[in-house]
Amino acid sequence: MAPSSKSEKGDSKQKTQRKHKDHVVKLLTRGKLLGQFSQRLFRKLPPRVCVPLKNIVSEEFLRAGHIFLGFTKCGRYVLSYTSDCGEDDDFSFYTYHLYWWEFNLHSRLKQVHHVRLFAGEEIYSDLYLTVCEWPNDHSKIVIFGFNTRSSSSVLMNLMMSDENNRDIYITIASMPPPKPCSYCCPVPSVSTIRTGSGECLEHGYVLNSRYQVVYPFPTFQPAFQLKKDQVILLNTSYSLVACGISLCSGKQGQISQILYTKRAALSSQASTSSCTISLPSSSSLPQGSAENQLPPNRPAHVPSSPSHSQAAMRAREFAADLFRRAQGGGPKDSESPSERKRADKEVVHTGDKGINVETTREDCKEGRPDDTRTSLSQASTSGGRHTLPQCSEQVMSPASSSSPLSTPALTSNQEVSSSEPGYVNYSRLHYRLQQPGATEQIAEATGYEDDKVQLPFTVTDLKGRNLQLVTGSYSGQSVCVEQLTLDFEYLINEVIRSDAAWAPQFCSFSDYDVVILEVCPETNTVMINIGLLLLAFSNSDEEHCRPNTYHSNLQVCWDLNTGACRTVGVGDLTEVKGQTSGSVWSSYRKSCVNTVMKWLIPESSSRYINRMTNEALHKGSSLQVLADSDRCTWIVL
Repeated sequence: MAPSSKSEKGDSKQKTQRKHKDHVVKLLTRGKLLGQFSQRLFRKLPPRVCVPLKNIVSEEFLRAGHIFLGFTKCGRYVLSYTSDCGEDDDFSFYTYHLYWWEFNLHSRLKQVHHVRLFAGEEIYSDLYLTVCEWPNDHSKIVIFGFNTRSSSSVLMNLMMSDENNRDIYITIASMPPPKPCSYCCPVPSVSTIRTGSGECLEHGYVLNSRYQVVYPFPTFQPAFQLKKDQVILLNTSYSLVACGISLCSGKQGQISQILYTKRAALSSQASTSSCTISLPSSSSLPQGSAENQLPPNRPAHVPSSPSHSQAAMRAREFAADLFRRAQGGGPKDSESPSERKRADKEVVHTGDKGINVETTREDCKEGRPDDTRTSLSQASTSGGRHTLPQCSEQVMSPASSSSPLSTPALTSNQEVSSSEPGYVNYSRLHYRLQQPGATEQIAEATGYEDDKVQLPFTVTDLKGRNLQLVTGSYSGQSVCVEQLTLDFEYLINEVIRSDAAWAPQFCSFSDYDVVILEVCPETNTVMINIGLLLLAFSNSDEEHCRPNTYHSNLQVCWDLNTGACRTVGVGDLTEVKGQTSGSVWSSYRKSCVNTVMKWLIPESSSRYINRMTNEALHKGSSLQVLADSDRCTWIVL
């Protein structure tokens, strides 16, 4: 209703102003409670702190294709990247470079540092990039890249024959020094760009890795995967890998280990010399031994016992034994090995993730749920996974491999590892700058060809030269790369066998999806939710002859100090009727988001994870501003 007098009009204006002031006060109060202010609190900044990009960057750099991402957490640098695919877009590989520009208000940007991203990889499509910084670790930066099949590149269609695979690229690069470093630039230069001509490991190392994920493709969650400083959690679809990257100064008594710390303490108590042993040289091994046939460019490892099998082998044995029991109550002694192998092929069909089991109504009539739990227990305890070397000194270097093996130290190390969980693997490797005149090594942080066990990292300097793997005592600086791997399929079997009330009904799981729910950097624990698509028998007698498809979830807490997992909860079985796997995983991830929002505890403004992406570019648009919220500065694009 319109006001009838001037006084009423004045009262309405005062109410509107008071309402606006109350709104601002409410936002400020909310900012105090949450620890950070809303991005919408101040939609505009004064012109004196808004700088147009074209005024501080030369036109030639913009024509060269620089895509500006944003400010670093310290506010000193602005990051940009370039992607070059050559003259032929259809048959050329992409190369990526990341650039650091020093920013001063109302001064032109100065390029001070750059690295090549994902070096050594053949990238055949434009990547979605996410550049992140840890909460309090300002010494390095993480670049995460992945591709999709949305590109129309001919080369991409030739390379990506399988639509269920997606390539993931990781680069972890050291940040430029906050102040001039005498080791980085020993000779004064007019140029401010660091080219890596110095011998500084602290500001001059780059780690690269590549792996593939399968459907349902795990999402990148930087808010959780980078929540612990110096550690990045990577979901490879088959395992969760905690990678710790730190710089070891080489001082006496300093321990650079940040993962699996309780295991390191037990190992040092068991034997003080267990971390200084080396494998025997190739000349001292028999000609026919497996150790003598190792490739020269890969570090050797202590071979596991024959009983230690992979998850796929355990699943195959479990399903074969399950349906042998269903057919006749267990394997018969009168059956020949060839007949048993033929029966296994008729019953079991294994895949990349989980197992798919086909059975008939006649085969299931004699099966009992109790047998399924017994066979599951046998499959889950049939053997552990390979045990990786626990120290970098245990890995044999191609250049130095003449030290004899210390049997007592190895025995004590085995006593310590006997109580370790079978679903984890751990390794720690050190890298140093190449010595002058030394032959360059191909330094990969893996002794296995299967990247489901350990990710293949390559460690180089700024010029792309491989760093040297440390195999003996060394007192200088080195880059320490740790990997703690959690095997999903082994863990799923263990949790179902031990903690699931529906374990007697369980037959097999065909697929799974793992989402990180929370990470506590103080206690070094990771909370994960495992969604399962599985086959299980129904409780009703009339439907007991054939397993049905169900969906369930497992909540597990993983301790990064010990590698052990603890079951937090096991969901009920929900039958999947008329749903596609895509709809199942979509609803599952929505439920995970709801759970995360219920648990969410706002972080302080100093502990946030800085994140920059090129998502706007792939959507065909551009960012309006590059905002430094901490210092209230904008670069207008």
